Amino acid sequence: MTVRASQEDHIVALATAPGKSAIALVRLSGPNPRLLLKSVFQPASQEGLIPRRPTLGRITGEGGEVLDQVLLTWFPAPASYTGEDVIEVSCHGSLLIVQRIIHRLLSQGARLAEPGEFTKRAFLSGKLDLVQAEAVRDLIESQTAFQARLAAEQLGGALSRRLEPVKTELVQILSHMETWLEFVEDEVTPEGKETLLGRQQKITRDLGQLAGGFELGRLIRAGIEVAITGSPNAGKSSIFNALLKNNRALVTVVPGTTRDAISETISIEGLPARLVDTAGIREARDQVEELGIEKTREYLARADVILFVLDANTAFGSGERGIWELVRERPTILVLNKQDLSQRLHLPEELQHSGCQKVSTSALRGEGMGHLMKALWREVTPETGVEKESFFLTNIRHYEAVRAAIRWME
Repeated sequence: MTVRASQEDHIVALATAPGKSAIALVRLSGPNPRLLLKSVFQPASQEGLIPRRPTLGRITGEGGEVLDQVLLTWFPAPASYTGEDVIEVSCHGSLLIVQRIIHRLLSQGARLAEPGEFTKRAFLSGKLDLVQAEAVRDLIESQTAFQARLAAEQLGGALSRRLEPVKTELVQILSHMETWLEFVEDEVTPEGKETLLGRQQKITRDLGQLAGGFELGRLIRAGIEVAITGSPNAGKSSIFNALLKNNRALVTVVPGTTRDAISETISIEGLPARLVDTAGIREARDQVEELGIEKTREYLARADVILFVLDANTAFGSGERGIWELVRERPTILVLNKQDLSQRLHLPEELQHSGCQKVSTSALRGEGMGHLMKALWREVTPETGVEKESFFLTNIRHYEAVRAAIRWME
């Protein structure tokens, strides 16, 4: 069912990111924005506004002064983003010019749009369903190509199309059930009941598969946190810099250089990951280092994945044992660093058979970083591989709705 919006006012807002740029776009939507612009916009030709064709002209102030030379494009209802008449003003990207143009439109009777109000009007006008409207936000906030692809698919109606056959099948099942209840004299055969039950169970399985991908979808949308830990001077900051491909963290031969956590975001096969380089864990030498180590424990407790960096040139000691006790129950990758030096590290049997992935690296030479990235990817994705999946639930509301449907089916 299409819900038509009944909006009597005009809304205006900057549609591009605020700040200095070559071009900015101001969007105006309402019942008759052309009338509102009549005394504000002076076209360069006598043709006037032609639907979906940019028109050159000038925006003038109250005293007739020129605020800016612009391109104005009119999108008549209902063939517009909001379903109403929409006018987009492409002006120069000076923040001052944008503010003056918006203030001029406000003086003509428009009001500032609330956050997301253009998309809200698109939803109320039936231009988008609720799932697509939510995807607009995800697309805007996407940080990786993979996030953007999933959001674009959802905006294009991927989830709605995925659920439409389920809805159709449910309606058919309900129709059969109501028919049997209405015409009680028609005996329902055991085979008919069994067929209906089989169709219902198939729907439950399909919805279960969709809900099963939510955990990965959540990570794709929100990203993961990767904490890098280890003893002082094991090469944590060097690993951090090598993964970033940038000397972000200070690296010295002096143990305990990192006193506080440093974080940056990278992309792991399209999955956003927040890398956190933490302070090395040891007996604190001063209050500052003690605070840094306490912060490290907090990051380890909440991280999605932990990189436990071990110095391959140093024997496994009590310090490494203490760190292992902290991370042994968490998703952990053992990073055997400094492979370019003589090997003196012998992992205890417990670590050898812990099931943790092991990756050999030389952060100094940049070796093994590709293997480490793949290990991170394997740690957070199912064995089937995310490439084989066509769609994931990424929104908690969608997940809860699917789970509720499964419960009602059961």
